[in-house]
Amino acid sequence: MRLNAILNEEEQALLDPQPEACLQHVVARGALSLDQITEGLAPSTAAIVRSIATGERLAAGEAVPELSRDFLEQDLKRAEFDAMQSELVASQLTNHPQLASMLEEHILTPGEAMAAVHAIDHTLGRYLTGTRYAAP
Repeated sequence: MRLNAILNEEEQALLDPQPEACLQHVVARGALSLDQITEGLAPSTAAIVRSIATGERLAAGEAVPELSRDFLEQDLKRAEFDAMQSELVASQLTNHPQLASMLEEHILTPGEAMAAVHAIDHTLGRYLTGTRYAAP
């Protein structure tokens, strides 16, 4: 669902510099429901996007089952790769402070953070963050 056609002036001003705040404002004024935003998303991505849209803090382990986290922690090479990937993803989340914070605190994996930011960007009608055509 593309939302940018129904954003009000305040939301348009927030769209590029603060997409998370824009999404929160859209949900708060009732222009779009959480169910509409998360429709079709994977459960973990939906949980992350809901937490961003409502401004609620996502607790560690809410987005991903512990089994997958335990598996990743056992593989040192994978952990090193994830650290490099986290740095790369964090550099792309400058306009997404909540997601950047959750990534830094290891609440989210880099893949989960990018899935959530892409869902938010798609909902707001932005170019996808981290792609060739991404908005600054």
